[in-house]
Amino acid sequence: MTEKAPTHLENTIAIRNRMLNVLSGMDDSLDQTTQNESWSTREIIYHLSDTPAGGLGALFQGMISNRVLEFDLTPDLTNVTSDRQKTTLQDGVADLISILDQIESVVSEATLESLEETTVMCHHLSRETDEVRSLETY
Repeated sequence: MTEKAPTHLENTIAIRNRMLNVLSGMDDSLDQTTQNESWSTREIIYHLSDTPAGGLGALFQGMISNRVLEFDLTPDLTNVTSDRQKTTLQDGVADLISILDQIESVVSEATLESLEETTVMCHHLSRETDEVRSLETY
């Protein structure tokens, strides 16, 4: 690992810790929204877990290995299925942790050069635009 790579890893771990801290104790409000919020905690969890399809962890792994050169991004998908509607907060957190584990694995094993230079074509389906994105974009 190069000298800057731990910074990427430290940032990834900090994001994980903040997310888990925010979700701590939200069991009773998993499906509630306020007047100002349009999505529930459950919807946010599963949007983060599965957008883009397969989740960011799978996308990062695919980018680093050059198996994924482009992907479709559809915003505003909650990805809450009938099965996910029955899950608990702990189930949702476990799904997020799985994605975060994948991301941390990619970041910890990647070189600084690959983190900075690996790109993929993102097709924004709702905007009908394409954009080159790097791992650092996320």
